[in-house]
Amino acid sequence: MYLALVIIGLVLVSCGGSEKGAWSDDDKELARAEVSTVDLSFLGDKKDKYIDCYLNKVEQNYESFDAANGDEAGCTKLAEECAKEIMK
Repeated sequence: MYLALVIIGLVLVSCGGSEKGAWSDDDKELARAEVSTVDLSFLGDKKDKYIDCYLNKVEQNYESFDAANGDEAGCTKLAEECAKEIMK
């Protein structure tokens, strides 16, 4: 019985589950798509650097896209951190 649970757990993990710092490709695509809906043209040539910073911070701080998407205040704080970092 224990062996069956371990095998099922391994299969679920290998099927693209996300965790902090290691999101699934699907979660990464969802996050990138969400960011692309925001007008960041005011960042000029720093836009790509900002997006990379933000997506990295979100992935490092949340278990999944859904978890991040449910924490507007936390994501706003991460966005502000990236803005400060790239504007130095």
